Amino acid sequence: MKTLSTTEFALQLSESMKSNEVLHNVQGFDKIGNSISKWHEDNYKEYQFDSGVEVTLDCETIYRDYSVEDEHNDFHMLVAKFYLSGSQGVISPGIENVEAEYSEASGNNYLFYLPDIQETDQFVAGTRFQRVRINIEPSFLRSFVSGLDDIPKKLQPLIEGDLAPSFHCSVGKVTPMMRTIIQQMWAHPYQGAIAKIYLEGKVLELLALQLSQLLELERVQPANLKLNSRDLDSLHQAKNILQHKYLNPPSVIDLAQQVGLNRIKLQQGFRQVFQTTPFGYLQNYRLDLAKILLQDDELTVNTVARRVGYSNVSYFSRTFKRRFGITPGKCR
Repeated sequence: MKTLSTTEFALQLSESMKSNEVLHNVQGFDKIGNSISKWHEDNYKEYQFDSGVEVTLDCETIYRDYSVEDEHNDFHMLVAKFYLSGSQGVISPGIENVEAEYSEASGNNYLFYLPDIQETDQFVAGTRFQRVRINIEPSFLRSFVSGLDDIPKKLQPLIEGDLAPSFHCSVGKVTPMMRTIIQQMWAHPYQGAIAKIYLEGKVLELLALQLSQLLELERVQPANLKLNSRDLDSLHQAKNILQHKYLNPPSVIDLAQQVGLNRIKLQQGFRQVFQTTPFGYLQNYRLDLAKILLQDDELTVNTVARRVGYSNVSYFSRTFKRRFGITPGKCR
């Protein structure tokens, strides 16, 4: 599967564009478009609320296998996604509380907060997507909140402040009511101000259903994984491997094979024993080591970043600040 940077993909998309039609201010949407290239055909509708919510509805058919590397620099929005059809893979290693590789699958909805990360989105030829993406400014959520009792635990740090931990949550199935709302957004009969009022109401209704589903998910706490002494030894062995190979760590699948566990037990066991994912643990170990190295005034921030496995010093600095609340330069 060919992997492209965001810039490379945008260039190749532009060069291979066969048609690109865009209408503005129709049915309450800021933009309605249809584009066809060698990579995909995409029909989309976009709308941005004055209150800081961005909505995209799209129907997309993928024509070729490809992956796109994307950096979410300074992207501090909560994202809700609903997949009526189509699935995609995502690789985002080294993020605490987030699996290094996961998929977003047809018939499911997701909620995530992933600021300042690098990830790779994977697309497979023949996939047909119908999905909705809603980007939400945290301040928009806070405007509804008077207390935290009825707010999902995942969102409470985001409500309380801007240094919330990253997370990616599979909330549940797209319910028949969610599906109906999405279809109504696609095909409503209104124009102008009435259309905008209608769309904003439907978006709020869709978000309310998702957050209600997330609350219910959190109330049904899964039972702890049963781990025997051999499993615990394997988990600690996996932890030691990550410590010794922090510059060139194995994938989750390879790590599981090395310690004699299946991937699911390794990931769930890490959460249960170490309260984080394998690569969340790896990232914390690297950052803790960096904090120690920064006490040496002869080492620059760039040098420390490279020594603990970060090739992008800006990404290192943002990740360091998210963990410790200060920049690497102020840690000396």
